[in-house]
Amino acid sequence: MKNPLFVLLLLIPLAAGAANPRSISITIQENGRAQISETHDVPPPDASGTVRIAPVPSTLLPTSVNADPVERGQSIEFLSQRFAFDLRDSDSLFRAYLGREITARLGDRTLSGRLASLPDWALSSPSLMLATDGQPVQLIPNLNDLDSVDFPPQPDVARIPTLLWRLSDSLSAPVAVRLHYAADGLTWSATHEAILAPDGRSIALSTRARIQNLSDREFANARIRLALTDKGRHAPLVPSPGDPRADRTTPLRYSADGLSWIPERVMASASIVATYDIPQPLTLPVGGEIRAGLAAADSLAVDTRHIYDGVRFDRYQRNRRTDWSLGTEFSPAIETHLLFRNPLEQPLPPGEFRLLRGNAERALEWIGSDWLPPLAPGQEARLNLGPAAGLSGQRIRTGYTELVPFKSSEESFEITLENQTEQDRTITVVEHLYRGDSHEIAAANTEHQPGETPNSIRFEVPVRARSQRTITYTVRYSW
Repeated sequence: MKNPLFVLLLLIPLAAGAANPRSISITIQENGRAQISETHDVPPPDASGTVRIAPVPSTLLPTSVNADPVERGQSIEFLSQRFAFDLRDSDSLFRAYLGREITARLGDRTLSGRLASLPDWALSSPSLMLATDGQPVQLIPNLNDLDSVDFPPQPDVARIPTLLWRLSDSLSAPVAVRLHYAADGLTWSATHEAILAPDGRSIALSTRARIQNLSDREFANARIRLALTDKGRHAPLVPSPGDPRADRTTPLRYSADGLSWIPERVMASASIVATYDIPQPLTLPVGGEIRAGLAAADSLAVDTRHIYDGVRFDRYQRNRRTDWSLGTEFSPAIETHLLFRNPLEQPLPPGEFRLLRGNAERALEWIGSDWLPPLAPGQEARLNLGPAAGLSGQRIRTGYTELVPFKSSEESFEITLENQTEQDRTITVVEHLYRGDSHEIAAANTEHQPGETPNSIRFEVPVRARSQRTITYTVRYSW
């Protein structure tokens, strides 16, 4: 099917290039909304008394526009304001030429006349009607069959996005104005890349911002501030497949009536909770993206831990205390956890955190990734980077006894840790004591300590390279 609209746009002379603003400041939210402030020189009004301000993006929100004179002592009074861009789409273009003469071409055949009505773009075959004085109306059943449509130049047709102002005659127009408005199509995200030192005690961190300009306007030498909204702090309800949060369960909370669960995400607002300034001015190309450095640390102290928390439960479990099979399912994965504090004076934005290991003598080795939440200066982060390569665990229950007369029970487990790497590792084994609040460890072949969460214990187990180690313990519950 032909599409003559791709051709007809080339037949309209380009508008005279509008002067770029003197200065641009942009605050970009991660949700695609931006607040823009620009200093524009005010051109003289045309013959109709209209002042045209351009360039502005086609995604501008007209209700958000306001302007102030740059020079002190000046004032500005608007009689009316209109946003115009007749080349925004096919409907806008034809609407601008309704009642005016256009020319349709199909092979050697040429039809000219006034546009009598607007094509119905909801139809698969929109028709075109041209009227000529003293002749019947010419009907073209399917506009898409045409080779091209010629639209003659018209001075009042807005070929680029333009603000049209009618100013009060009682006041002289200011020389320049500071224009403020909101627009869609600009967004940002952050990524953090860290290289772990050979001793595993420090990382070299680099944080970059990815800024996308999906509008049809270039912003040259703009001062840019990135704004994080309350919604941006939370995982999306439907993360993209490459998002490190994609495999996480969405947090839930009770609904207002208390009868159902609702995603916690919907309770967030669009209010701005943090900002991050790009240190140098940037030029945002039309429809493109750039990456800018936000923060860097050559040596940041970290604590790398290997955690084995292998307990898995039947999701339909109802009575944990009396179920003999409680806690017998397990996962073999030993996960890598990374702990560090933000030592920088500026906050770190949320974003994907990627950790690699290596040095100049060999290629970097991928360790894992997680989502770094917003991190204020001095605040601690704990990231779960996923399964550790070369480490695995096995958890088997070796005994369970109900002591009915004494209202107690004993349960025994055997946990085997395997280290297939070339380095010695210390693995933290976390065990949860779910059957009751009153419990004690009756026997264990390895020293244990209280866990970080209630009703849990942990074992710090050194495992030599290319070897395995087994720990056992027995817990006694009473009620």
